Amino acid sequence: MYRSFGLIEVIGYVTAAACIDAMVKSAFVELHDIKRTGSGMITVVIRGDLASVKEALDIGAEVALRYGEVVAIKAIARPYEGLERLLDPEEKGGKE
Repeated sequence: MYRSFGLIEVIGYVTAAACIDAMVKSAFVELHDIKRTGSGMITVVIRGDLASVKEALDIGAEVALRYGEVVAIKAIARPYEGLERLLDPEEKGGKE
């Protein structure tokens, strides 16, 4: 059951790709969405159980720092229903 979300914002596509690869290989999480937020910043959204999300974010940040810059990291346990709908691209009729 996926009850937690993790967000990591990095600068650069290569940084995001390396970060995603490390996160999904290191913990029981799945890639949920990727959002380009402007000025080269990319926000990666993962989901899984809280312990796995936290572990993946730690490893993802460590890898991302090797390739570029980490802007922000956040793990959200049991997200508010409105926030969960905002983060869930399938609920909005597919990815934009």
